[in-house]
Amino acid sequence: AWPVLTFSDEMTLHLNGQTIHARHVKRPAHTDGDAIIYFEEANVIHMGDTFFLGLYPVIDLSAGGTADGMIAAIDNVLAEADADTVIIPGHGPVSDVEGLKQFRAMLDTVNKRIRLLVEEGKTADEVVALKPTINYDEGWAWDFMPPERWTRLMYDSVVETIALEQADK
Repeated sequence: AWPVLTFSDEMTLHLNGQTIHARHVKRPAHTDGDAIIYFEEANVIHMGDTFFLGLYPVIDLSAGGTADGMIAAIDNVLAEADADTVIIPGHGPVSDVEGLKQFRAMLDTVNKRIRLLVEEGKTADEVVALKPTINYDEGWAWDFMPPERWTRLMYDSVVETIALEQADK
């Protein structure tokens, strides 16, 4: 069914004594239509598919998603969260700030490693062969996102990001 309530930037709802903020992620992350939901009084943040705990995430490049956007979304949540904040990922168990920081560290490290290889002129096949994700594969790879697929997805995200940066110059 089509939604009956939409928003473009931010929306605040009041329900059962809770203040609920729905905020559109400014920079495309998982897709270009992500929202993060803040339950103010409960100190709970639902990140949807901008956070996959213990799993390589799906970044839907065809829908505008980027790794850099995922990292920016995480940084925005970390700026608002505290040690007691419950953080709900789109996939994986309920988490907290430490779990989100682990996800960010993995995402940022892989993104930077692959960016360096792309800037050296490596092809996708060459990057896959170099296994830039190897020290994360055991804890983060899963059936839908095995290491090779994750590496290729990140490669494509980096190439797209570099192209956009060059177009903006």
